[in-house]
Amino acid sequence: LSTARDMPILLLPLVLTPLLSLAHYGDPNKVGGCMKDEVKIQIQGLSGDLCSPACSSSDACPTDVPKGVTAQPQCVLKSSTGGQNCALVCTPSTDEGDAQCGDKASCKAIQNIGLCTYDDVPPPPSSAHWVPLQSPTFQEQSVVLGVSFEKNGKIGYAGAGNNNVGATVIKSTDAGQSWEVVHPKNSSKPAFNLYLAAATKSGAQAVVSGIINDLWTIDGGDFFPSISGFLSPAQDAHVLPTGDFGLVGTFGKKSGVAVSKTGLKWDFRTYSNVNSTLYPARYGAFPSENVWYVTAGKFPSSNAMVAAKLENIQPISNNIHFHMDGLEGKYGFSFKENKENDDPVPCSVDPSNCFSAMILKTTDGGSTWDVVYQDKNNSNIYPNGIHCTSETHCVAVLEGETARIIVTRDGGKTWKESMYDTDSKSSLMAVHMVDDNEVWASGGHISSLSFEGRYWHSLDGGDTWVKEAIPGLYILNLDILGKQTGFSTALTFQQGVELLKYRSSNQTEPAVLIQT
Repeated sequence: LSTARDMPILLLPLVLTPLLSLAHYGDPNKVGGCMKDEVKIQIQGLSGDLCSPACSSSDACPTDVPKGVTAQPQCVLKSSTGGQNCALVCTPSTDEGDAQCGDKASCKAIQNIGLCTYDDVPPPPSSAHWVPLQSPTFQEQSVVLGVSFEKNGKIGYAGAGNNNVGATVIKSTDAGQSWEVVHPKNSSKPAFNLYLAAATKSGAQAVVSGIINDLWTIDGGDFFPSISGFLSPAQDAHVLPTGDFGLVGTFGKKSGVAVSKTGLKWDFRTYSNVNSTLYPARYGAFPSENVWYVTAGKFPSSNAMVAAKLENIQPISNNIHFHMDGLEGKYGFSFKENKENDDPVPCSVDPSNCFSAMILKTTDGGSTWDVVYQDKNNSNIYPNGIHCTSETHCVAVLEGETARIIVTRDGGKTWKESMYDTDSKSSLMAVHMVDDNEVWASGGHISSLSFEGRYWHSLDGGDTWVKEAIPGLYILNLDILGKQTGFSTALTFQQGVELLKYRSSNQTEPAVLIQT
């Protein structure tokens, strides 16, 4: 059972529509959707969806049903979070057939009974190379920032936030088709955290970074908190060429990379030659044991981060803010469309309300750091992801009042700007180099009138790019494991999450384009 998100906090302009469902168990895909005391759900193992009210304390269910429905409401559903919900129970293979369920619904057999679900679920959008996985146990999450799979793409982990449950770590053993909560073990003791990134060394070994603390496992089942790095949010996690784990972020008052064999205890390789307040570390690339790159920078905080401290908001970029309410166990996110309201100034004037962009490089495994890129033109940009195929060939993405992709082939001595989008609503979050020629970058266009996820594809090492757009999504991260296997997480316009899987151009799954 997966539930739709129940804390709509999208900041984009919304059009309010009248509630057209006059009875419980209606069609969630019609204008108006479900009633106020219902949630839109999907039942694992069945196609379709339905509106479902919660069972009462005595397992009773509302008895009003849509016109023409003869199926009976019963308390028969249980979510992975322990809640119980009502559904319309029907009898499969009878003369009455699907008519028991009403218009656009059908009776589907499951575990010796039948349940009514609606068959007009809109197909998820796809692109030429990326297609959403139909995974109710992933889609029931309220927030997921990224996934991380082992090299064969079968076992993966993700930090998640689930309404009324709290922060969780979820695990898949079937290439993302289904997910189960592996942390915390005791659902009655919810964790107050927001998990930002994950790194998977094997099916048994992984780490998950959070804004409160980090977690680690060596058996794939039990996760434990790290004994260092408390209150040190790392937005990026890797398995380094040495086999160690690496986190990129700000640790105390310094920024850089934290290194650990297992995740139990972290060794901090921070930079001291750069002001970490003006240039906090964001993302990293690790092409060899000793040569690492880190992007560093910030975005205006006078209207975002200062207020965020009062509202339990974690901005992961200038465009996306995650919300958490530890008392009620609720999670959600909002998109920031009107960035022109930031009124940024140079950092020399107001360091709390400025953009900054820098890339640092180490050639000795983090002992010393050098600046190899810096925006000195007050361009109102900051960096996000970076990735390298060698010590010299790297691609990085930046965003702000413009969106840009930059490439170096000489180890950072020079950078070529290969993509420049002047649309302030364009955004770039992640980049991954499959090899020296093929590169993927991801992000989106955050506008109420043209909200779409964007994958940028290069076949010449980052010099030129072709866009693949998917309406209704914003692409957060890339976990590409090779030329045939990759995953990507996305946020939806409707306050949901999606997991997408890479498919090479010679695979035959049909692409579906949703007209908006």
